[in-house]
Amino acid sequence: MKKIIALLTFAIVGISCSDDSDLPDGSFGDTPRVVGFLKSSQNVNYFADEGQVVREFPFDVLGTGDGAPYNQDITLTYQVVTSATTAVLGDEYEWFDTTSKVVIPAGSSFGLLKLKVNTGNFDPVNKTTLVLEITAVDKEGFVISNLSKRVSINFVGCLSQVQGLYNLVVTRGDGVTVNRSNELVTVQGVNVFKTTTTGTFTVAQLSPPAPYAGYLFTDICDDIIVEKQNLGGAYSNLVQGLSTTGEDGKVLNDNQFRVRYEVTFAAGNQTYIGEYTRAN
Repeated sequence: MKKIIALLTFAIVGISCSDDSDLPDGSFGDTPRVVGFLKSSQNVNYFADEGQVVREFPFDVLGTGDGAPYNQDITLTYQVVTSATTAVLGDEYEWFDTTSKVVIPAGSSFGLLKLKVNTGNFDPVNKTTLVLEITAVDKEGFVISNLSKRVSINFVGCLSQVQGLYNLVVTRGDGVTVNRSNELVTVQGVNVFKTTTTGTFTVAQLSPPAPYAGYLFTDICDDIIVEKQNLGGAYSNLVQGLSTTGEDGKVLNDNQFRVRYEVTFAAGNQTYIGEYTRAN
């Protein structure tokens, strides 16, 4: 992984487990294996009725231990977080298995939860969400990551059209403002897009240039989500979205959207707000 330019010193990237910082002392091989979700959210996108389909969602062994594959099945127990769930059982989804358990097979680093998804029942305007939380693991030497114990499965029936050419105003947390024209937002997947630049950096500063200088984001029914990623796709500094405030992190209309995110630096993390307005 490349180091960021000297002006910004070096990125600090922490390794976190369980709470996620209270692993016991002793040899590395004695540390527990950590289970959780590799991603905090998973999107299920359907924009037409394709009937009922089966989708799979991974429960992962995230790391630590001695690095060797575990030679027994690991059973995880999970529950629905009802306070955060808006999707309705029998509407957007149905259980493939009603035991509330997932098995990570011996020798594997992940197990799969299967859901029956009713593609014709998605809301075409708003996402709905099923939130799951791991509550137990049946083997000694395994712990549940507090930071990665939940996953949000988003059922998305609204197709985003934010791709295009924009005028961009970037405001850094210390008040510095940069204006850019010809900021191209390109499609990378269903409702997934990539910008041309990140923060106040020019494309040349994040050498090698395109396609590395921008960041990836997802538009989920007008909510902008920036998952954790490396700056420019090549540097150790991390780019990650921040909690939205007011209009930050929203598609405002057909011609405007705003993104609020953070970049990590050894000297202190920096926040940015990008205001995108269509150029034509």
